[in-house]
Amino acid sequence: MKITGLEPQARDAERVNVFVDGRFLLGVNAALVYKLELAVGQELQPEQLEQLRYEETLQQAVDRAYNYLSYRPRSRAEVRRYLQHKQTPPDIIEDALARLDRFDLVNDRSFATFWIENREQFSPRGGRAIKSELRMKGIERDVIDELVSEEQDETLALQAARKKAESLAHNPSIDFAVFRDRLGSFLLRRGFGYEIAKRTVSALWQELKTDAPEEET
Repeated sequence: MKITGLEPQARDAERVNVFVDGRFLLGVNAALVYKLELAVGQELQPEQLEQLRYEETLQQAVDRAYNYLSYRPRSRAEVRRYLQHKQTPPDIIEDALARLDRFDLVNDRSFATFWIENREQFSPRGGRAIKSELRMKGIERDVIDELVSEEQDETLALQAARKKAESLAHNPSIDFAVFRDRLGSFLLRRGFGYEIAKRTVSALWQELKTDAPEEET
């Protein structure tokens, strides 16, 4: 198995076509060619071919993970599930994750912090809901317990409910019972506790309906 050609690909200069005994063998990342010190005229040993194929499969997995991570941060479990969906062999997945680790591209603590801050800014939710979301993302319980607190739920509930409350209050004929049921259900779906939802509904009703009659008990 003699290497008879190493030709850059026309559509991707970072990839090289490897020819053995005058026939195309496979395309590989150019970095692998340099790493394995491949050269025209060199005899390609079976173990070298196996390494070449393994390294190329690994690089493809890493490239896929890079692309997946380019849209937003991901948890380790999300990246693993994504590569599994792409039918990546288990050993390749673990080696790809190890390579990503070296560049701190898969960090569950950083991901959880991003997720919490994103929720607080764009779609506030109660601590219970955030914890549930992070568990679904594969974050370890000790990390979740360290980063997620329900102490701010009262403030976040007001923030989450204000826009919907204003929309409801815009209807001059709405009464407190309808306002309470709709806004309360909204807050409960967002993961806020019953007592916090009740206090939030009351506060926003009094704020937005200044001429409102006494609340029903």
